[in-house]
Amino acid sequence: MKKHPFEGHDSAADQVTEETIDAVVQRAMKLFQVPGMAVSVVHGGEVVYSKGHGVREIGGADMVDADTLFQIASVSKAFTTAALALLVDEEKLSWQDKVIDHLPTFRMYDPWVTREFTIRDLLTHRSGLGLGAGDLLTFPPGDTSVDDVIRAMRFLKPTSSFRSEFAYDNLLYIIAGEVIAEVSGLSFPDFVERRLMQALGMSDSRASEPRAEGMRNRATPHVLVDGELQVTSLTELEVSAAAGGLQSSANDMAKWLQMWLSRGKLALEHDVEDQLISDKQINELLSPVTLLPPKAIMKKNAGAHMNAYALGWGVTSFYGQPMYEHGGLLWGMTTYVAMLPEENLAVFATSNQMTSAPRAVVFEILDQFLGGEKDWIALCHDEVTTQRQEAEKTVGEAAAARKAGSKPSLPLQAYVGTYRDPWYGDIFIELVDGCLHFRSPRSSQLAGPLEHFQFDTFIARWTDRQLMADAYVSFSLTPEGSIDRIAMKAISPLTDFSYDFHDLDLRRVTE
Repeated sequence: MKKHPFEGHDSAADQVTEETIDAVVQRAMKLFQVPGMAVSVVHGGEVVYSKGHGVREIGGADMVDADTLFQIASVSKAFTTAALALLVDEEKLSWQDKVIDHLPTFRMYDPWVTREFTIRDLLTHRSGLGLGAGDLLTFPPGDTSVDDVIRAMRFLKPTSSFRSEFAYDNLLYIIAGEVIAEVSGLSFPDFVERRLMQALGMSDSRASEPRAEGMRNRATPHVLVDGELQVTSLTELEVSAAAGGLQSSANDMAKWLQMWLSRGKLALEHDVEDQLISDKQINELLSPVTLLPPKAIMKKNAGAHMNAYALGWGVTSFYGQPMYEHGGLLWGMTTYVAMLPEENLAVFATSNQMTSAPRAVVFEILDQFLGGEKDWIALCHDEVTTQRQEAEKTVGEAAAARKAGSKPSLPLQAYVGTYRDPWYGDIFIELVDGCLHFRSPRSSQLAGPLEHFQFDTFIARWTDRQLMADAYVSFSLTPEGSIDRIAMKAISPLTDFSYDFHDLDLRRVTE
């Protein structure tokens, strides 16, 4: 990057240099305890910054560079919708096609919703399901297939009426990936790699986590456990690729953003007018569909008085300008990307730690280009700190209010057994060395002792402490006094929403 790569544009952009962006990234890494980050900036059609910072893994010597692969998590969703747009351009499907016409086994809880459910509905988080409904099938990773996901949908009960409310959903994006496979004759990863990544020259990127295995230049995920930074090995399943499984780098994501800022054009050396996605479909992908409240931090500090979800993109404003954005979080990695088309500007940031650092870095860089004076790194850090303090208060109040002298209604042996949920499957409650234990055959990470909390409620203290998702496990009795079912709920409000324990209805299996 040159000292003043934006000469001829506004004076604020003239002040943005490689050194100023370096300083932003390094400050955020220090404050948020991030081992490594990669950042790219596209402005005026050119890649003006693409660089890695820090290390790929704590304790190692391998540095992050602009070609280091990161899991980009839900930023993958825009690739899924772009892949569908290619098929719409080719008239192989339409956004209003009924899902059941392409996937005959698809069913929602309500038969009417099943009949009316369109391709667009898969993508806009207005299905009527609750936040993250069914995510426990794939998070933490376990033994789940696409067929398992499709089958589960008919058992997941809605929490609102169809198309009335926003609730973020991953499973429906997995089903969208299966529509792509059914219509194109290629698997979702094959289609994305051949039709999008290869076309854009994203030579290092891969369309699923397993396809990136064996590649040398990959970032390792990390988590903070009790203030200590630890390497984690949790990875994304192939089945989740369309919802959040893509792997990419700063250099490759810059090419992706160039395509969006040019409204679907390929930046080819000899044919800059080659259109990958039609302008009509770019409009479809970026048009707001589902309204939701503005985020408090954006309303207060960027004047964002609207917020909506389009097709794989969030739509809001930044200092009065339309902004298209999306974040992504997978275990041990976080990504954020934003575009300001009126400025012909886009920023991508990713980190190998679960943190708000990428979002803070993107906002800070956008602010610099626009000549703002907000300290977005401090603002984002303060927001996270407040959320953590409020969550700790909630957990502490619950612990203080429990009936400490209460006891389980029955001997511990009476709670032992197999419990079955119609969409998730079986879990086992076992007695080990005089203590109840929870075990999920679907996901080996969901295992650990049950600590008595009060009455017939226990706390699952997962053996893998990196999960940070301890949960209440409440047993209900039949009128006759035997164990009937289990209800679960995350203890902390900060528990990732993909641990949707509350959606389980685990009934005891009687032989």
